[in-house]
Amino acid sequence: MPTDVPRKALVIGAGIGGLTCAVALRRQGIDVEVYERATELRTAGSGLSVMSNAVIALAGLGIDLGLGKRGQAVESFRILDRRGRRIRDLPFAEACARAGAPSFCLSRSDLQEALLVEAADCPIRLGATAVGFETGDAGVTVRFRDGSSARGDVLIGADGFHSAVRRALVGPEQAQGSGYLIQLGIVPFRHPLLTTGAVRHYWGAGQRFGLIDIGHGRCYWWAATTTAPATTTAPATTPGTATARGPADAADPARVKETLLQAYADWAREVPAVIEATPPADILTVPSHDRAFLERWGEGPVTLLGDAAHPMLTTLAQGAGTAIEDAVVLARALAGPAAADDPAGALRRYEDLRRDRTRAMVAESRRMSDLTQGDSPRRRLLREGYLRLVPRSVLTRRTAEALTFPAAHAAEPARVRRELSPLERLYWIADRTSPLNVVARVRVRADGASLPLSLHRRALDVLQLRHPLLRVAITDDGTGAHPAFTPLDGTQIPLRHVSRNPLDADGDTRWQREIDDRELAESVDWRAGPLLRALVVTSVGEGGEGGEGGEGGEDTVHDLVLTAAHTVADGKTCLSLLREWIEIVALLDTGAAPDVTSRRALPATDDLLPRRHRGAAGVAGFDALMRREQRASARRPARRIAADRQVPFGQRRTRVVHRTLDAAQLESLVRAAGRHGASVHGALAAALVTAVARDAGTTSGADFSIGSPVDFRDDLRPPVALDEVGTYVATVPTRVRYEPGGSLWPMAREISRDLVRRRARQDHLATISLPRRTGPGSLADSASFMRFMDEKGPVNLCLSNVGRYPFPDRVGRLRVDGAQFLTGVSVMGALVAAVTTCHGRLAWNFSHIDGLIPAARARRVADDAVRTLLAALAE
Repeated sequence: MPTDVPRKALVIGAGIGGLTCAVALRRQGIDVEVYERATELRTAGSGLSVMSNAVIALAGLGIDLGLGKRGQAVESFRILDRRGRRIRDLPFAEACARAGAPSFCLSRSDLQEALLVEAADCPIRLGATAVGFETGDAGVTVRFRDGSSARGDVLIGADGFHSAVRRALVGPEQAQGSGYLIQLGIVPFRHPLLTTGAVRHYWGAGQRFGLIDIGHGRCYWWAATTTAPATTTAPATTPGTATARGPADAADPARVKETLLQAYADWAREVPAVIEATPPADILTVPSHDRAFLERWGEGPVTLLGDAAHPMLTTLAQGAGTAIEDAVVLARALAGPAAADDPAGALRRYEDLRRDRTRAMVAESRRMSDLTQGDSPRRRLLREGYLRLVPRSVLTRRTAEALTFPAAHAAEPARVRRELSPLERLYWIADRTSPLNVVARVRVRADGASLPLSLHRRALDVLQLRHPLLRVAITDDGTGAHPAFTPLDGTQIPLRHVSRNPLDADGDTRWQREIDDRELAESVDWRAGPLLRALVVTSVGEGGEGGEGGEGGEDTVHDLVLTAAHTVADGKTCLSLLREWIEIVALLDTGAAPDVTSRRALPATDDLLPRRHRGAAGVAGFDALMRREQRASARRPARRIAADRQVPFGQRRTRVVHRTLDAAQLESLVRAAGRHGASVHGALAAALVTAVARDAGTTSGADFSIGSPVDFRDDLRPPVALDEVGTYVATVPTRVRYEPGGSLWPMAREISRDLVRRRARQDHLATISLPRRTGPGSLADSASFMRFMDEKGPVNLCLSNVGRYPFPDRVGRLRVDGAQFLTGVSVMGALVAAVTTCHGRLAWNFSHIDGLIPAARARRVADDAVRTLLAALAE
């Protein structure tokens, strides 16, 4: 056996997907064990299609199942109305030729027999019901209901719609019904209109019928009959149960034939004739349902395949075909370079390669189902008019695209693999010394049923797929001199869930406690990645139970919190990701498929700066800025916020005091700032400086220094969009004169004008060269730099203000409120006030290093800043 592939794969499920997977893996030299819950391999009397794409996929591994001998190649495909009048002949054979292989129709039992012949050397254990699995460094161990277990390097869940492996990965889910039942059968049947290789579809009002030649004088037929009432969402079911809720006798084995003959009595003669020819015991009733598309199919050494990964409606007849494609792509991924050393990475590559195509198949199957099953005159006119009028060339091209196996697999999502920039490295070193996180929070209420936790999980997976910097960890050579972003293969954004009772003592502020105790106190795991984590705090009210699968009423509240390492995110980044998370949740909530196209992989900030701020020119600009600052400092020495006591760097932790301005106060602030020729930021900064000066007991005029982080996304070349991940702020210091008893507004104007001047001089861009010019080159030599910045740096008091942030009040059925960000301080200061204006309020969060600024003092400063600001509004 080759030594560069995983030694053993465990496949759960011996259906079409599982057996094909076993055959494909054996072709690549991988040992396979198959486990099937059924006690014998029986197949019901149904038929299926193995389309050109699946035939080509198998041929790529040298697998020939003899489908032409076992079944029948499709030679014609006709769409008719219920009376048998032609609507359109589809150019199906032509499309197959263009795709490069015929398509075959055959019985499921014949296909299973062919796969069992090919899989003859694979052990298949029957009566083995998987109930769970555990993963570890040694691979994966599957546990079965009878107490036995099996160990392998990888686990592949190919156990169909009701997959136990999928349930263990993502929890309970809802099935999505189609609104109709399917009855089907296989019977010896000959009719003059059913020519060799013919596929005939009949369309009626809320009914369809299919008649297919599968060779050897046999016919496979199916009937799709709308149930009453139609349903779009069916409850989760167990194997062998129907999900549609139709007439009492719709699926009654004793009545099904009689019911079908009545339903199709006045259709084209061949339709009731084939039903009449089928013994009642050979007519099967099966549910027609799918699931919301799952963007991530596995974790670690576990993945899914076929219906377990992407169940779809039967409209395109691609269920078997896509499962076969999955198996081939998976086998190639596990035979790829380094798969033996990193089987989990190989599984994530397989998922990346299959995601877009299968998502499109699931969506198109649903769309075509809704169109072709329509029972309204308008819907029928639309479907038949379109089919009659669309050019043959267009039909051929579109059909051939679906029938073509993508040999040139879809491009992998953009990846980031580079050393951290000097600015990113400075933040990373600070975080290694004491946690430096950025946090965003918002409150969500859902009209009607509560949001299940699984919906948040799926939305985070989509979010991660969109952003390359959410798919990285940081590697270090041990010295801290060359930390680098390294792509991850499949490690998910961690999601933590907290349920709270609104009657608890912490009540409405539980999210604040979680941020204080966990989100700001614990660094994001940069070694394991990703550099973002999520929290959902659910309040369970009288309306019902929240959390997973809950049906809470309107008083069910979800506080959503994102925590990012400052290495990859600033306040605007975190708010943007939070907004995107909610928008994805709302889209998934409707059953729609969100876009998962990966954003571009951006280079380091230094490489995007205008030329005058890059390299040696940038360092020279920074030196010039420092000389100006030194001269200004000599003329006007500025005070910093004084610490109560020294706290060792490694023991510093951020705590937060949360304050708000309501809508009326915010409006008064905006009007007052306009009257006095100042910005809102200037007024807030002046109020903060005033509170700090009073707290220090300042009795005469004095200059204070306050920093203002400035967003520079638009200054980069090319500009960086608000929804692209990264940290894009630079702090500039302002000296402002405090006069005891004086008005707030002269200070506010002074700060406002200074920031305008500094932006015009591009001082904020010049400061980006600080870590390259004077910052620590590694973790080992960082102590002296950190000590200097802590004791003599230009600022240890900051006001970070993102201004009015465009966060929607409603997304779908979700009502959104209270969006805001908070920031850690680490060793980068003593007190930082973060301001977000959103949803008609201003959130003012005062982050402080506990001990340097004790909690009581922080509350005193925060309250005085708010009082000072409100008192000035009447001036």
